Amino acid sequence: MTNGNEDQNRPASPSAYRHFPEYDPFPYSHYYHLTRSEPSPPPQPDVSPATDIELVKGHMNANAGGGQGIQAEAGGEIGGKHGIGVSAGGKLGLDGAGVQAGGHIGSPSYGIEAHGDTHLGGGQGLGVNAGAQAFGKYGVAAQGKAQVGGGEGAKAQLGAQAGGEHGLSAEAGGHLGLSEGAGLKANVQLGGEHGLGAGAKAQLGGGQGAGIGLGGQVGKYNGQLSIKIGGKEAEAKKAKGAAEAEEDKASKD
Repeated sequence: MTNGNEDQNRPASPSAYRHFPEYDPFPYSHYYHLTRSEPSPPPQPDVSPATDIELVKGHMNANAGGGQGIQAEAGGEIGGKHGIGVSAGGKLGLDGAGVQAGGHIGSPSYGIEAHGDTHLGGGQGLGVNAGAQAFGKYGVAAQGKAQVGGGEGAKAQLGAQAGGEHGLSAEAGGHLGLSEGAGLKANVQLGGEHGLGAGAKAQLGGGQGAGIGLGGQVGKYNGQLSIKIGGKEAEAKKAKGAAEAEEDKASKD
């Protein structure tokens, strides 16, 4: 006998397995904004030494003997080739003594660099050479050197340039000695070797008498004007003329 209210399709005995809702491992995940997250640790500074850039470097060397006399050299640099650098060195030996020094601020392409050296003895007398350049090859440059002794008397030369090889350049020089006499020369050039130029020179003694020369240049055209008095060449021409005159007189007789 069955109850009419009972389901005819329901099994007579209950199932051995109960039905459970689907398991959600994070049932409160929609409240994630209420949970407190642990802050991540701050990044640690890198304390390892830099290997790519040397901010400061220097060197010092010295040696003696070996037929080279005494030599010393020292230098330092701050900020690499774009920073500041100085160097100096010296030598003392049987062939004389010499000292050189140099320095730079910034790279040669845009900065300032200078150098200088001097030597004494070694059959060359006393010599000094110095130069400086600023703002690259199109900037300003100057050079000077002087020599005393060494079988060449005394010589000096100065030069300056602005704006590169096609800019403005000027040079002046002089010499004084028993064999070469005394001489001066100066030259100014604008616009390179095919631009505008002017020069002057003077000479006294040294077997060349006394002379003055002037010159000018416009493009590929140039001209010179010179006046010369005396000298071995003039004496030779005078003697040759006198000899030719004697020969003519003898032939007529």
